[in-house]
Amino acid sequence: MREHLGLKSISLFLGFSLWYAVAREQEAEFSLSIPIELRDLPEGLEVIEESVQQAEVRLRGPAEILRRLTPKDVNIGVELEDAEPGERIAYLTPREVGAPFGARVMRVTPTSVRVVLDRTVERTVEVIPRVVGSPAEGFELYQIDLSPDKIDVVGPASHVSGLEQVTTEPVSVDGLREPYSRLVRVELDPLVRIERELNVALTLEVREEHRRRELSGVAVRSLPKDKAARLTPGTVKVRLEGPKSLVDRLRAEDLLAQVQLSDLPPGRHSVAAAIVFSSPEASSIEILSIEPEQIRVLIQ
Repeated sequence: MREHLGLKSISLFLGFSLWYAVAREQEAEFSLSIPIELRDLPEGLEVIEESVQQAEVRLRGPAEILRRLTPKDVNIGVELEDAEPGERIAYLTPREVGAPFGARVMRVTPTSVRVVLDRTVERTVEVIPRVVGSPAEGFELYQIDLSPDKIDVVGPASHVSGLEQVTTEPVSVDGLREPYSRLVRVELDPLVRIERELNVALTLEVREEHRRRELSGVAVRSLPKDKAARLTPGTVKVRLEGPKSLVDRLRAEDLLAQVQLSDLPPGRHSVAAAIVFSSPEASSIEILSIEPEQIRVLIQ
């Protein structure tokens, strides 16, 4: 007791002086709006609903101390370490509030918070492109490619378990005359997320408007030409599809149905015809069908 009496006396004096200074200072009351912390949430659970996210904390203490307080100096939390899926009511009392020395917690408003918890699940869903508008006149959007076209999403079971697909942000095709590519975002429910950063590449295949047409009277010819053979019928009907500007001006005379006979022995045969065009630019035209499909051949 008698050791270091000088230091002990000084400490006692300083403590008494501090107490006296605080005690004689005029007291005040002050309210702060404090975010409610949800602490120690178990792995595999997440919050899907919270009745309130802020609490008003009423403090009393020396005016000088309260004037310096900010929301960062006070905290209030709800412990969830033993929580399970479902609804939980947590009570907010002055004991849950952490405040600086000299400031006393008088009350907390509201006195409780309702928290709803759900299990975290993961699911693979399809990505659907969201396209708006129309290409330029005379052009058409004929194919949309997405990479990837499926993604893994994570979130509360109540929001993810029944989820089959998600959409991209809107992409306009107004006035397009050629293919167009860009990275797009995926639109998600606020409680659903993608675990890792992911960009979806979207490609819009735009081409000149296509049309279908039938051409009758397309001549049938044999190859080689010098091989004596009788072909029946002598003409066929061809259904085709291609760029409108090419298909509209196409004539039966611009096509030829060729029958390959070079490896056939004398006798009767049925041979499929192959359509060839007289103009190289017609290579973009697709043959849909030939009637009849087989040409009857009699080789002498």
